[in-house]
Amino acid sequence: MIEAVNDRDVSDIIKLISKSIKTCIDVLNTEADSLIACSVDEILWWKCHQESTAHYIYRVDGKVVGTILIKDFCYISNLFVDPDFHHQGIGKQLILHALAVCKRCSPQSTVKLNSSFYAASFYQKMGFEQIGNSKDLPGGCIPFKRVL
Repeated sequence: MIEAVNDRDVSDIIKLISKSIKTCIDVLNTEADSLIACSVDEILWWKCHQESTAHYIYRVDGKVVGTILIKDFCYISNLFVDPDFHHQGIGKQLILHALAVCKRCSPQSTVKLNSSFYAASFYQKMGFEQIGNSKDLPGGCIPFKRVL
C-alpha cells in the first residue's frame, strides 16, 4: 500500500535505504556509508521543501518495504525497495504513482532521475531513456528521463 511519508516513517526509511544499498550495490563499506548519507540528505531536503516535493512509502503488513521521493515534481530520487521484496512489483507501483503525481503537479513535460548501475535496466523497462553518460561515482550515476 502506497502512502505519504510522515515524520514517524523516517527512521524506517533510513533502515530500508541502508539495507538496500549494502545488499544491492557493489561498493566498499565506506562508499556505501557515503551513499547512505547522500540519501539521508535527500530526506532532510524533503523535510525543508515539502511544498514542492512528494515522498511516499510502500507498506506490507505494517512494514516499510519501499520508498520514493519526488523533488520539484519533475525529479525522482531515493527509490528503494527492500531486497527481500524485489520482483513483486513494488518498485513499479511506486514509479507509476510518482509519474502520476508529476503529471498532475508539474509544468514540466519530463521527469528525470539518476540511476545506479544496479537499477538501470529497471528504469529502462519503465520507459526511461538514458540522456547522457554515466558519472564515475560509487555504484554508478546514470542520467535518465521519461516523457510524461
